[in-house]
Amino acid sequence: MILQNEICHIEISIDETYTVGSVDNRYYDVTLNPAHYRHNDLSKTLSIHIKLFSKEFQIALIGPYHSYDSDCAVLEDDILTILQDDMITQINISNASIIRNVMIDSFGCNFAIYKIEKGYIIYGEIEITMLNFDFEKQWSFSGQDIFISVSNKKPFTIRENLICLYDFEDNYYEIDFNGKQII
Repeated sequence: MILQNEICHIEISIDETYTVGSVDNRYYDVTLNPAHYRHNDLSKTLSIHIKLFSKEFQIALIGPYHSYDSDCAVLEDDILTILQDDMITQINISNASIIRNVMIDSFGCNFAIYKIEKGYIIYGEIEITMLNFDFEKQWSFSGQDIFISVSNKKPFTIRENLICLYDFEDNYYEIDFNGKQII
């Protein structure tokens, strides 16, 4: 995933070879492990490459195993908000420090995070969740099955004022940003 603004350029990928506590890991300028994963814990590491005007550095962010590197982050000025399944970490990209780390209450795995006017929309396997800017749950929506399509239809699409969903049984849903089902 690539994010960019007037301050920086950021590339996020999964480091498939990283093992917590190993001396064989590739070099990172900063390693962040907010949930304190240990060597034998099931975890996944995101590699975050940050290019600022004055410097360039790499961050290893260790988090839950069900972490993904597409649509996993939002960049706002010098704050990077990253979703790793049920964990959200905000990082100050100027000094690579954690601003906030929260665990969100959700069912199933979470795939992606999107910023909207009133907070964040989380695209999850079983539920779509709206969080305010303090990461407090405002509402959630679930369908008849998981939000993954087997018919090659895009299971999650966020539009200007609504969210379009297909579930595993090919049921179609539209919900507004208040969590109310339209269709």
